[in-house]
Amino acid sequence: MQKKAFLFTILTLLLVTEVFSQKLDQFAGISFGLNRQEVIEEIMKLGYDPYGQVGSASDRVIIPVYMLAELPVQVDFLFNKNEKFYAFEIRTGRMEQLRLNKVFDAVAYMSDHFTVKYGKPSKAPSLQEQDIKVNVHNIYQEWFGVKFLDIYTAIIQKDGRFYTIGSVTHRTLAKEKNSEGKKNLSSKERVPAF
Repeated sequence: MQKKAFLFTILTLLLVTEVFSQKLDQFAGISFGLNRQEVIEEIMKLGYDPYGQVGSASDRVIIPVYMLAELPVQVDFLFNKNEKFYAFEIRTGRMEQLRLNKVFDAVAYMSDHFTVKYGKPSKAPSLQEQDIKVNVHNIYQEWFGVKFLDIYTAIIQKDGRFYTIGSVTHRTLAKEKNSEGKKNLSSKERVPAF
């Protein structure tokens, strides 16, 4: 009888661990590794109308207004060279210097939500107003507890305004090389523009 109880306990722990790890590997039920079209479909199932943006750094699908509990944010889904979802960024709107305290409130609020999902951050926040540099991610908090993810919250100052960003990147997918079947259009090969 004790063997059955022990076996049941072990199986339950394994199941809970598996379920917990799956929740870390996604945003709002949208799993890392999905292709662009699958991500768009999942976003639409959530009731949002996403739009796409193609830039030099990476392709993005954007939810312009998403409610992170009580904080309205923009969510950017980033795709690697194989068009797989590998990272998301959550950003607040930009605010002027006079409202910088609201930016610090927002980064603390976002960090609290990251802590609920990803566990305890690596250290207490130490970023001060005078420490903020222009055009860089001024790290507020980082989470090192999930081996396959890079996770942080930060404040960015750009063009005289400030905003909060939370970033989660799947390391393996971020470093994934082009698959054999995909052509890299940035090569010397010319293609028609129409």
